[in-house]
Amino acid sequence: MHGALSRTGRTIAAATGGPVGEPKKRGRRWAPVRPVNTPAGLLAEFLRMQVDESGKTLAVLSKDVGYSTSQISTLLSGRIPPRAFVIRLVEVTVPPVLRERRNAEAVRLLRDAEHPPSIAAKPVTSASSAAMPAQEQAEQIQRYERLTRALEQESELRQAAEKSARLVWVLLGMVNTLENRVRKLTDQRDQHGGQVVGEADDARRRIGRAEEQKATAESELARAQEKQRQAEDLADRLRQEIEALTDELDRLRGDGPSPHDHLPVLGGPVPQDQDSDAAADDIDAALAHAAAVNDEDADTIDRISTEIGGGAGLDAEALIVVPDNSPTSPDTAEEARRWLQDLSKAAEVAEAIGDAPAAAHMYGVLAACQERYFGPNDPAILLSRLCHEDWAARVKDPVEARDLYANLARDTSVFLGPDHPDTLTSRRTHANCVGAAGDPAVARDLHSVLIADRTRVLGRTHPDTLTSRHDQASWTGTAGNPRRARDLHAELAADRTRILGPNHPDTLTSRHYHASWTGAAGSPAVARDLFADVLAGRIGVLGPDDPATLTSRHHHASWTGTAGNPRRARDLHAELAADRARILGPNHPDTLTSRHDRANWTGAAGDPGVARDLLAVLVSDRARILGRDHPDTLTSRHDHATWTGAVHDVVAARDLYADIVADRSRVLGPNHPDTLTSRHHHANCAGAAGDPAGARDLFAAVSADRARALGPDHFDTLTSRHNHANWAGHAGDPATARDLFYDLAADFGRIFRPDHPETSFRLALREQWATVAAD
Repeated sequence: MHGALSRTGRTIAAATGGPVGEPKKRGRRWAPVRPVNTPAGLLAEFLRMQVDESGKTLAVLSKDVGYSTSQISTLLSGRIPPRAFVIRLVEVTVPPVLRERRNAEAVRLLRDAEHPPSIAAKPVTSASSAAMPAQEQAEQIQRYERLTRALEQESELRQAAEKSARLVWVLLGMVNTLENRVRKLTDQRDQHGGQVVGEADDARRRIGRAEEQKATAESELARAQEKQRQAEDLADRLRQEIEALTDELDRLRGDGPSPHDHLPVLGGPVPQDQDSDAAADDIDAALAHAAAVNDEDADTIDRISTEIGGGAGLDAEALIVVPDNSPTSPDTAEEARRWLQDLSKAAEVAEAIGDAPAAAHMYGVLAACQERYFGPNDPAILLSRLCHEDWAARVKDPVEARDLYANLARDTSVFLGPDHPDTLTSRRTHANCVGAAGDPAVARDLHSVLIADRTRVLGRTHPDTLTSRHDQASWTGTAGNPRRARDLHAELAADRTRILGPNHPDTLTSRHYHASWTGAAGSPAVARDLFADVLAGRIGVLGPDDPATLTSRHHHASWTGTAGNPRRARDLHAELAADRARILGPNHPDTLTSRHDRANWTGAAGDPGVARDLLAVLVSDRARILGRDHPDTLTSRHDHATWTGAVHDVVAARDLYADIVADRSRVLGPNHPDTLTSRHHHANCAGAAGDPAGARDLFAAVSADRARALGPDHFDTLTSRHNHANWAGHAGDPATARDLFYDLAADFGRIFRPDHPETSFRLALREQWATVAAD
């Protein structure tokens, strides 16, 4: 999304469905802030944050505010900028829904910078100071030095408290994640028991590790909460001392010069690097990081406590304070504001490290609390609701995600207007979720309407409009029209080449999809050649190890095999599997996919035994990494059964298919296309293993279910009907086989044409079974 609705520089639309272009690279970093006084530094950081959230470069901003880029950089380096500049910058960087509040905050910070608090400092040489008595001068210097140190200590403690507060919320999310992990692993253990050798031991080991990690997370959480309390208490006490020292210095200085600018400039909180890997295998590393943060904060607090206790200032008794009211029930507006700020920061941390469950939970709590304290119509609630719905959708199934993003699109339309870019982006995401939930035709139609609206609002050549055209083309193909998808992607590739250039990543993406749908439309050799060109372009622009380049290599290898060269496809996939293991890691899903395709093309190249063995190892690895019920694992199990049958072990293949049918029915549903495919193959193997009557009955059932789920004219339905007729004849009923092939030939003639080879083939089989029946 745009503006403040993009907290981390990403868009909600990129969260799901539909390929998008490469993310824009951030500009160069800001130079360090060197403020003329502390409030000016806060103002500079605040204004820089608005620019960063808007995504605008200084070149774009220069045109919007009427200042040169060098002037903007100077004014945002800690100088006191003109009021008109501050107001204009907020106006062009902040969305309307948040603009009034952000403008008020900017003006307040500007006022503080223009009229900083009168804090005494180290005396400077002047006539008045020369006349100052030596003893009084020494007192002023002593108090100045203590004030300087107290300010530094307060800054350190505020930073430590902020780190602890963020760590508290991250650890809360981690504890919640680990609780869910323990529950999931326990359910899997109870569900599967000891079906696989060593599975029970592995399950116990995983559960034990997760429970240990949860205990560690809870321990570090308690430490972080205590460190946060200690740091805040010490900082509050130091603030009292700072105010007392300031008053005393004012008394000693009298009407002398104000040396405020000689005080040390204390920066704001130091941004903390966050762990970006939330995978289960890295939880230990995240906990170690949490422990290190706790240790660092403990060292800071202990050191400053010792310094305070050993010098003039706070006594030991002053360190013992009564805890404030619970932050879950703030009593004042100021407490509520501070608490909501803490919640917001914690949600942003969870978002930054990619912890979707924690981010969804925290944004949900934040939105509910904002509504409680500020009312349901407060504009700030929109941002929290949008972020909650965005992250919640990521941890839901496609149907729930679709409904959440429908709410997101509705909310942005109400709050921002139907033509606002963020509203249009939400509609795009919703359309992609509709397709992912199983309705590609509706997704296609939603994108068609969105293209018209984006063209009207943004223009035909706007990148967002081009992205919607890309999505519409892809869902058109998924909805069953690969030729139309091919043509739409060809048109888009031409337009992106003209608008963005031939080597732009988005142009290469359109060329990639044009090649893919060209193959799906029935031209595998053309697809192979198109992918060879795309591959050369991506290597030149992105490099050989970029994930997008690896994806094009994958498709090029597959279409090479489909075009009639399975041995070359086998070798290409073997090379790609090795490269993906090196670049992405051996357990990455893309690496496993390359291994899967290498095995299948090995079988197609004439070595089914090696294909069977490669898939047997892959099934074990996918079950370990992804889980036994993961769709990719089930696919590898299905193909393993296929190549087991291809080496004439039809009994083993039949039994493998029976297990897969049961698992796919349970995981995907009995009428899922993959389940129906496994049922089809199981029926074939049952007949080949010596049970033609059983095969006949199984095919009768799968034919009926495919007609209901896929439609009576779907080719898979016709294939199952063909096999049903064939096994009926082999089961001793040639007359039934004859009649079934008669009906099937009539349907092929209607769907294709009477002289089509598929129709002629069924007519020939009808005559064969008619001859057998006559005998």
